[in-house]
Amino acid sequence: MVRCHSLANGGFEVMGRRRSRESLVRRGPRREPFERVLIVCEGEKTEPNYLRELIAHYQLSSANVEIVGDGGAAPISVVEQALALFRKDLDYNAVFCVFDRDGHESYGRALQCMQAASPLERRLGRRKSGAARFEAITSNPCFEYWILLHYQYTTAPMLRFSDVEPRLRLIPAHAAYEKGAKGLFACTQDKLETAVTHADRANAHAIEHDTDNPTTQMSSLIRYLRELAEKKSV
Repeated sequence: MVRCHSLANGGFEVMGRRRSRESLVRRGPRREPFERVLIVCEGEKTEPNYLRELIAHYQLSSANVEIVGDGGAAPISVVEQALALFRKDLDYNAVFCVFDRDGHESYGRALQCMQAASPLERRLGRRKSGAARFEAITSNPCFEYWILLHYQYTTAPMLRFSDVEPRLRLIPAHAAYEKGAKGLFACTQDKLETAVTHADRANAHAIEHDTDNPTTQMSSLIRYLRELAEKKSV
């Protein structure tokens, strides 16, 4: 039965509808009928904040695209966390591990671990349902190289965050850049296509010169999420 109660201004509110709204809030984001994605990040704030802002921009439900920011400080920890989460829920269509080179001792080991574990076998209950995409979204030396590519194309070797930060701070919009700050995607989104183009070009240059410094695979993840948003809207 739908019941009403009087309001202070003499009107009425439908109790059933109010409770329905409240129950939606309690349940959280609703899963939509498109691919499920798990993204595990090395950083606790910078990368997760950026990616959450990005999926909000593309109107992708966080129930479908899950972003985990406690993968640990080491690349191998990110990969192990991603594998553990997948084994608890075998119905992800894609699993991405986001981590930096940045002098980490376990960087190479993390990539080897991913290669050994791939492909991930999806299941719905007891039934096999194909392979899940399992991909490393690496940045060498660091995620900030991806941000830098929004403004300039460079293939100058950079070994650590401390090599990228001074270049980034020369850009007026990032003169006071701080790791973990919110609003990074909003600040850079109008230059996203430039960054994708620059990243693809830098990665091709690295392959040609038999190196991986500097490179970033963020363009691959952006392209995947954008295609997901396009599928959703069809």
